[in-house]
Amino acid sequence: MKTLNRIFYLLGLTFCLTNCTEQKVENKKIETSNRLISGKFDSLQKTLINNISFIGDTLLKGKKRLLENYLSRYQTDTCGIIIYQDTVLKSEFEGFKNLGDINNDKKNDTVFVIPTFNYCDDGNSYVFFDTTLPRLYTDSYCCHPDNLFSIGDIDEDGINEICIFYSSCTSRFKSLIAYSLKANKWKQIGRSLFDVGFMKPDKEKRVRKISKGEFEMLSIESIMQGGKFIGKKSWQKFTFIK
Repeated sequence: MKTLNRIFYLLGLTFCLTNCTEQKVENKKIETSNRLISGKFDSLQKTLINNISFIGDTLLKGKKRLLENYLSRYQTDTCGIIIYQDTVLKSEFEGFKNLGDINNDKKNDTVFVIPTFNYCDDGNSYVFFDTTLPRLYTDSYCCHPDNLFSIGDIDEDGINEICIFYSSCTSRFKSLIAYSLKANKWKQIGRSLFDVGFMKPDKEKRVRKISKGEFEMLSIESIMQGGKFIGKKSWQKFTFIK
């Protein structure tokens, strides 16, 4: 009887794992119904290269090498390939944003958003024209160039910290997430939360430096008062080391 129970348990576990995996993939297919996800590896790889060329040469006006650099750094051989129709890439591309000089090289830095090209990445990435700056990967499909902004050199190491307006697309609860560049990776250093009903003040005014390595972020809690919802504001302090 114990042996039989174990068999049923293993069968059930196998079914669950298979079903969960299929459901995750199916959900991704639904979210990205315009993706071309079928075909042999060689044909997918070829179309992926064409996708990169289209983004770099057409949408970014001659930045193909930048995208090739991105692909060589972040596209893996073990996570499958996601490719797109040019019409989809064009319709979803929102241009780019000038951030000022992030890394103190006397040149303005520019950011744009690209979709995921494999099944291990579960969200968009912010990518910079300066390839010495690593991508900022997110687990959200609701990323926009204007969502990312500089918050100044808080730890005074010569490189500006950055912050993004983060949205999971569907939830009414949003957040701001601050990052610092450490060991060539963007490390989260602070996060504030708020309800979508309280979008003021502007995101750039919700982060402020206190002193070297210290800053505050504004959170806004939705509370009921006098029969209506109001935003209760509070500043949360964060400290980080170089």
